[in-house]
Amino acid sequence: MVIRKYREKDYDRVVEICLDTADPAKQAKPVNIWVKEMFCRYYIEKEPESCFVAVDDNDVPMGYCYGAVDYDKYASQMDEYLKAISELDSENYLSYSLVEMYNHYIYKDKYPAHLHIDFLAPYRGKGYGTALINALCDDFKARGVKGVMLIVGSDNPRAQNFYEKIGFELLNKKKSGYAYGKALSEG
Repeated sequence: MVIRKYREKDYDRVVEICLDTADPAKQAKPVNIWVKEMFCRYYIEKEPESCFVAVDDNDVPMGYCYGAVDYDKYASQMDEYLKAISELDSENYLSYSLVEMYNHYIYKDKYPAHLHIDFLAPYRGKGYGTALINALCDDFKARGVKGVMLIVGSDNPRAQNFYEKIGFELLNKKKSGYAYGKALSEG
């Protein structure tokens, strides 16, 4: 497995991984649209320089880690994605999205960046996630980002333990998810 920067040719595969790793019990079409709009498209379309992939021997992504460098920039460019989400209105997807964004907003001063990571099941637990997050965090740090945060499901203790093991600090526990942050530089 090789960790490298995202390339435009990875677009469809990264979207596929994002959807495949979403909660399997919620694989209905509206949920897939919401997941793609809220947790994928922005990052690979607006901040591809902040995306890393783990690829197999055939240069096919098996996982990714991407993020937004600055919450304010992210929030100011989410309108087109939120518009698509608002058209799904039947399940309050827009409300879920705004809660997700608020959960990042409240930590933006100390942790202006945030990240998402997903791996296909056969590649989990082998150290690739740590390598991807380290690559993204090193990139953020080199660009002067002072901190990065993420939200993980409150029902996902395996991921919670993983983030704590690699140096993320638990910031808050909410039903909507647990917030974790990691300082990248002084300031």
